[in-house]
Amino acid sequence: MPVELRRLVFSEEEVQAALINYALRSDMRLPSASVRNVKIYKKDGLFASLVYPPNEEGEAREVEFSEAHLAAAIILYCRVQEIPVPRDVRKVLTQDGNKVAMTMQVHYGDQPKKKAEAASEAVENAQAESAASEASRRLDKD
Repeated sequence: MPVELRRLVFSEEEVQAALINYALRSDMRLPSASVRNVKIYKKDGLFASLVYPPNEEGEAREVEFSEAHLAAAIILYCRVQEIPVPRDVRKVLTQDGNKVAMTMQVHYGDQPKKKAEAASEAVENAQAESAASEASRRLDKD
């Protein structure tokens, strides 16, 4: 059976907008300064940081987002921008320079999957969808 692949690539500016939007909707505290840049990097998964100018004491300031939060931010950004993202697909984030790519895989028919892999993917997708939905609900209350 065929597998459909769809890949969305988000620029540094779009990733920044997605992270700020997600942080504000999730009641995360962000410094009251302009973002200097966004860092995308691999650690134990794909991470992103909003980098701010040093404070008055000269201390560097960064707000780090784990892969689950980054995924939730990207999914929420897609919802806000009305970019369709199916729920029941495997979503994989990858780094593309200082951009983030989200690849979605739709499996048609009865394609065998390893049970553990399928369960892990379902948990990861559910966590990202849940975080994005919660952030969206909080905005709707305002």
